[in-house]
Amino acid sequence: MIETISVSRTKLPFFSKEDLDFIYDQESISEFIGLPFGLQNINKQIELKQNHFNPNLRENLAQTLKANYAAIEDNQTVLDQIELLGNENTYTVTTGHQLCLYGGALYFFIKILHTIRLAEALKKANPEKNFIPIFWMASEDHDSEEIQSLNLFGKTLTWDHKQKGAVGKFDLRGLSEVKKELLELFRADEYSELSNSLDTLEGKTYGEAFRNWVHYLFGSKGLLVLDADQKPLKKEMIPVFERELRDSFSDGCIQQTNEALKTANRKCQIHSREINLFYMHKEVRSRIRLEGDVYKVDDNSYSLEEMVKLLHSFPERFSPNVALRPLYQESILPNLCYIGGMAELRYWSQLKGIFQNAEIPFPMLQMRSNILWIDQSAFKTSEKLGLLPTDLFESTSNLQKKVITKEDPNPIDKESIAKAITLLNETYQNAIKNDPGLQAWLGSELKKLENNQASIQSKIEKTKKTTFDGKVKKITGLKERLFPDQKLQERTQNLLHFCNAKGIKERIDDLHKAINPLTNDFTILIEKENDSK
Repeated sequence: MIETISVSRTKLPFFSKEDLDFIYDQESISEFIGLPFGLQNINKQIELKQNHFNPNLRENLAQTLKANYAAIEDNQTVLDQIELLGNENTYTVTTGHQLCLYGGALYFFIKILHTIRLAEALKKANPEKNFIPIFWMASEDHDSEEIQSLNLFGKTLTWDHKQKGAVGKFDLRGLSEVKKELLELFRADEYSELSNSLDTLEGKTYGEAFRNWVHYLFGSKGLLVLDADQKPLKKEMIPVFERELRDSFSDGCIQQTNEALKTANRKCQIHSREINLFYMHKEVRSRIRLEGDVYKVDDNSYSLEEMVKLLHSFPERFSPNVALRPLYQESILPNLCYIGGMAELRYWSQLKGIFQNAEIPFPMLQMRSNILWIDQSAFKTSEKLGLLPTDLFESTSNLQKKVITKEDPNPIDKESIAKAITLLNETYQNAIKNDPGLQAWLGSELKKLENNQASIQSKIEKTKKTTFDGKVKKITGLKERLFPDQKLQERTQNLLHFCNAKGIKERIDDLHKAINPLTNDFTILIEKENDSK
């Protein structure tokens, strides 16, 4: 049985004032993000998008997606979704992520499910329109170190692929060894449900395999997986990419916004380049650099005319970096909202000027759900310790003191001690008020008394901790399970961590039910034993 509790993010130590503005007070930063997220602004955002998205873009997007899904089995739900993209009353909500090994940390799954749930909520609020959840694969990213490892049960599994370039173009060499390690961790055989789910990460390239795997997990919920590293989609960006080559327009827009952000005491998340494009060819993704009038790609040099000719002939070779990728996304999708983590929202807030310059509507932004998953074992432990789920966000030392105080039949009455010391201090001070010569000496003696009292209290508390050593250790263990390395659980644990008792699709259903895309609060998911009564 799954229960959920909501906690205001303002009460938690994981969010700064800047973060909380994005979550609770977008109106205060509308200069940088446009329309604040909210159901009340959906129709305004739709109107903006309607004026800048044409049927040809819809048709190109739909045909590209149909081709991508043609070879995938059990695809009727997504084919129906693709068909809807041809309708002018159909819009998307989008999230994106790197192609992390089997999803990487839990927040990968949370982001996708939040996006699915938001599409469902928008449909409920606007039944005459259609809203399709999109997962944008960061297949052109070449930082393979960020996608090759998976943490599970305190063990790090690493995909030893020995490849460079855009990760979506990798082959699958070495991936079978990771699968073998996972099956050994779960003591599962090659015919198990786990094995079948792992097998869906299969294809000619890692990008294709990753799309197949994400579809297996979320396709039945209507999610469309988009790999934008495709020529038909890149062709739509030729005019924008040519402007970038000729005028370096995006960097100027970002630098202007950065100055405004600094004036508002807000951080700049990303670093812009003079040209925010890469060139991809064969197994290499290299930054395009402008040196005088010469365009450099590694050791190769090109004139402006040569680069523009390459762009028109091979648009698929040109890849936007983090500064231009959002513009690419919003140019080819009928998108209304982007759902991301806090780092993503920060860099989106640097980009509004680019969108205005390119005359593309800036989407609404929403912070993804945060979830603390308390499994049955952790919940039982917290109950035995007398701790509420909301208590678990406190520091380990505070929780230890709280439990010891509850268990201790003879606690130290700190308030009474403080009052006694104050009274003693006043009594002695009154006794010598007519003898100023004793003031310095008395002050010194009273200070010694206070220090000795503090030392006695510390010694007693330390001894009591030893007496309750078993419970102290349980608290330490519980905190480490729920907040590994004092970080949010969702940033380290993979969803498979919770799949000992249930299959991965069942766990996805649990998360799907727990996520409320219209709340700004933090969600605690509590897993309890089913009540048989």
